[in-house]
Amino acid sequence: MRRIMSYLSQLWVTDIALTVLLFFLVIHIFLSYSLGVFGSFRLGSTILFSAILITGTIVASRNRILRTLVFSWAILAFVFTWVKYWFPHQIFALIGNSLALVFLVLLTALILSQAFREGPTTFHRITGAVAAYLMVGLMWSLAYYLVALLVPGAFNIQSSPGPMHGESLQSHLFYFSFVTLTTIGYGDIVPVHPIVRMLTILEGVVGQLFPAILIARLVSLQVQARRGEKKQ
Repeated sequence: MRRIMSYLSQLWVTDIALTVLLFFLVIHIFLSYSLGVFGSFRLGSTILFSAILITGTIVASRNRILRTLVFSWAILAFVFTWVKYWFPHQIFALIGNSLALVFLVLLTALILSQAFREGPTTFHRITGAVAAYLMVGLMWSLAYYLVALLVPGAFNIQSSPGPMHGESLQSHLFYFSFVTLTTIGYGDIVPVHPIVRMLTILEGVVGQLFPAILIARLVSLQVQARRGEKKQ
């Protein structure tokens, strides 16, 4: 038991949690759309997102203020994530997705501050930066879904003869977000409402700028670390 507690305490103060977070994100991204197609999006997505929430609270360990804020918000998001699963009412979906969106924003900011702090560029820092990039796609998918809940018909989905609802809509917007983030743009889902059009443009811009800024910052940190080693 002591060894387990010792390992967990080390996990809280190292960058290993960044790699663990990326692991859950990759599983969430590559499975969620497929689960939605087969009608199991809510359960699978809820379980995977809960794992992201738990890992996110571990990542929040370095900064006490942010740790308290992220941990508190993670509890709220975790509760409403399961509430909207057991009670799939629109009001719970709005509250749950709004809480999850704010949590992802806070966690992304925290991950970037941890990945880009002074010091050598490590494998865990790189995975943390990649995790932050993927979380941008998750954030925009939640924003799209919130708008779609409030404004039915905000998206024109060519594969659907009529308006989509529930987990099918959420899984398609999940797919649309990452297609937009990577600027692939197949055109099978078209934003119609002005709000989602502006969100789409903004996500495309972030998808282009983020990798460039990421690479520049990581290279700069590595160069600074090597200069410090030479001076010693």
